[in-house]
Amino acid sequence: MTIKPFQPARLQDLCAPSPRKGEYVLERRFAEVYASARGIGLDFSGLLDELREWSRASGIRRHGDSFSFGGKAGGREYRGTATRFRDELSILIHTPGEGRRRYIVPALWSDYSWLVLYQEPLSGEWRSWPGAFREPHLQEGDKTTEREAREGFDWICRRPVISRARLYQGENLVTEYFARRRG
Repeated sequence: MTIKPFQPARLQDLCAPSPRKGEYVLERRFAEVYASARGIGLDFSGLLDELREWSRASGIRRHGDSFSFGGKAGGREYRGTATRFRDELSILIHTPGEGRRRYIVPALWSDYSWLVLYQEPLSGEWRSWPGAFREPHLQEGDKTTEREAREGFDWICRRPVISRARLYQGENLVTEYFARRRG
């Protein structure tokens, strides 16, 4: 299935509504169920590749890059902006008479998949760096690039009070630090 990602009607069909009004999230399960129910063959990975290519062709390569576009779909004009926030693509589309809609494509890129965890000295809880979050869903916000994660991991390992630290890429443990016992 070929989709022009910036056509609002097609993108909205494949995105799940978010709790926030006018916001939609592209999720694999929702898109596949929607496509299957309508007899549409959907290659979700291909769709993500197409979104990445569209972003790259529009000049979106790293965090903070954005691109403005416009067009006509279903007899209605629209204009929008696509912006990269870390590994997420946010597409904001305004259609006169209909208002604004935001489409979020989480984890479109994999360069923000690195995470540093350290063990709290007193409680033994694992926390993320730099946010010190315990809850896994909050730790997601501390994912960063490889360079920043390695620098953070090295910094954490130099702290005398930290006895253990881990560096992850995605779900894979890359390296683990154990402090030597003193004495």
